[in-house]
Amino acid sequence: MIRLDGLQESVRTSLVEIWSHKLRSLLTLLGIILGTLSITFMTSLLDGVTSAVWSGFKDLGFDGVMYVVTRPPRDLREQAVFARSKGLQPEDGDVLLARGNAVDSVAPTLITETLVRLGNSERRVRTMGVTSSYSDVRSRRIESGRFFSSLEENSFAPVAVLGHRLWRRLFGVEDAVGKWIQVDGRAFKVIGVGAKLGNSFINDDDFVEEMEGLYLPLETLRAYYQGSEAPLSFMAVKTADPDKLSDMRSEAEASLQLAHHGAQDFKVQNIAEEMLKVRKEITKVLRNWHIVLGSIAGVSLLVGGIGLLSVMLISIGERLYEIGLRKSLGATDGQIFMQFLAESAILSLIGGLLGVLAGIGAILAVTSHFPGGLPLHFTAISISLGLSVVLGVLYGLYPAMKASRLQPVEALRTAL
Repeated sequence: MIRLDGLQESVRTSLVEIWSHKLRSLLTLLGIILGTLSITFMTSLLDGVTSAVWSGFKDLGFDGVMYVVTRPPRDLREQAVFARSKGLQPEDGDVLLARGNAVDSVAPTLITETLVRLGNSERRVRTMGVTSSYSDVRSRRIESGRFFSSLEENSFAPVAVLGHRLWRRLFGVEDAVGKWIQVDGRAFKVIGVGAKLGNSFINDDDFVEEMEGLYLPLETLRAYYQGSEAPLSFMAVKTADPDKLSDMRSEAEASLQLAHHGAQDFKVQNIAEEMLKVRKEITKVLRNWHIVLGSIAGVSLLVGGIGLLSVMLISIGERLYEIGLRKSLGATDGQIFMQFLAESAILSLIGGLLGVLAGIGAILAVTSHFPGGLPLHFTAISISLGLSVVLGVLYGLYPAMKASRLQPVEALRTAL
């Protein structure tokens, strides 16, 4: 009980001392506040940036994906061989799914330009003829409505899914689902609107073109505009296992060459493998940024601790008479030590709490500028608060020991 009473008295006298020297206490707190604010805000900021970058990468839709594109002949001999083949056709996708063990899904795609009209508004846009598998292969989300069904693909249904920007340009904020538009003079019913692609961190030109265009069922586009045997622009081939990328490429090349009667009028672009390399580079950059910014935040907290140490030493010089008088009246070295250590710890705790609150305020102020917002990590908050208290105790040890070792007569004489 005596020890508890002594601790309570140390805390009480520390609070009185802090309150009686408001300006000095405030200046001492600033370093701790800035340090804990930096750790809290930097942790959340880096997590927000990391989340936005990987979200943008997901929107690219290249995870586990290869492109099969048309390759023109390089000489007259190849031109003669290529004449045996019809080029890339939708049925090539069926061949890959039937013969390949690594292939999980295929999205045949035909790209052209059409004139889209709604009332007096008209725009020439990129139009993509795709199957229902396209949204899964390329990770495309629908903001409202739905994507094509197999029945609509096979029945040449006049249905369309608008890109996010095209919807805004034609309809503004009005719901487009169920409305009719003109595509090169033919009426199409809007059944869905695509979600926004990319963000301020990952903003590809293809995103813009795709969002400003529209999707039509592949067979509908071929029947109405391109001809029933029009070759595809590309085929997106996907595997769920990134370790099977090499196998998928070998399977695709062998199966398609057989289906095209020996004509290698195509080439396989291993986009997923390139994306894996890019991801590794970005992971390295983000890790370095975590180290750099974490070090800056840590140094700022250390500097704040040095400021606390300086102020505590100055405080001892100003309170020599008080220390000498208390020792003359029976105060022990331990009581003096605890008083100054408690004062240092309480100052750092108050500074840590204020820094955390300021960090949370800064996070809330800028969170709207990030696609997924900035997360509040209570672990990081606890660590920054704990570090501030630990540093307060460590930096308070020397001043507390110095004050406790002063001799009463020497302290009183020096004060006078």
